[in-house]
Amino acid sequence: MATIRERVDLTDSLALFRFELSGGIPDYEPGQYLTLGLPHPDKPGKILWRPYSIASPPERKDLLELYIRWARSPVPGKFTSLLWPLKVGDQLHYKDPKGAFTIERVTPGGQPERRRMVLMGGGTGIAPFMAFVLHLKRAGTDRQIVLCHGASYVHELGYREILQQLERESVACGRKGWDFHYLSSISRPNDPQNAGWEGARGRVECLVDGGADGGMSPAEAKVGERFSTANTTFYICGFDGTVQSVKAFVESRDFRTKKEARPDGGYDIKFESYG
Repeated sequence: MATIRERVDLTDSLALFRFELSGGIPDYEPGQYLTLGLPHPDKPGKILWRPYSIASPPERKDLLELYIRWARSPVPGKFTSLLWPLKVGDQLHYKDPKGAFTIERVTPGGQPERRRMVLMGGGTGIAPFMAFVLHLKRAGTDRQIVLCHGASYVHELGYREILQQLERESVACGRKGWDFHYLSSISRPNDPQNAGWEGARGRVECLVDGGADGGMSPAEAKVGERFSTANTTFYICGFDGTVQSVKAFVESRDFRTKKEARPDGGYDIKFESYG
């Protein structure tokens, strides 16, 4: 069983859940998901299962962290409506981590993959990228990482303080040994809840869009170089609409998914969508 050991409510519908697993925290790859189960509300004796991307890095062996939103519209989410009343000490069923949304470490030719990683997360789609970033930092990666996170409201920029600290550490070391950049955007800048926001405005894809004049995008300006298939790979996670929008934009610049790989097997986009 998975036991809730810690719960941090960021809003009334967004929370961090940290679980102790009865079998111990298994080895897994950053980007994989854990499947949780609760008694089915409509089918007695059955379990309702839902997968959630793991936010904690695999090196953490005490608790496993998930970043979950209570889906409330257009209709209440069946699983999250069952999950939300649960408290520390309550238990759920679980299935061990699995999934293919993992870090590509080797090129089709068998060489180490050294291109920068641009991580595009919409809402709770940032969760697997937290596992990516924390794991890669501990591993001493020499790849440049650009994490872009978009949300409707400032208070939904989960992990913002941690990510800002990780960027400060990168600046402090002169980007040598840890080259990390963080950008965020708000899609409803005029809402009173976002009063005072001075950052990027729009959905997360605005951070890689150079605009009609073809200038550098905010993310490109951040690193001082245009993104190309020779120097960049994209990882995208979030609601399907967000994923498809980001994917369409970068595909227009010849970035490709595995399904559309080049003759040598090379590709530049990995994505995972939900909802």
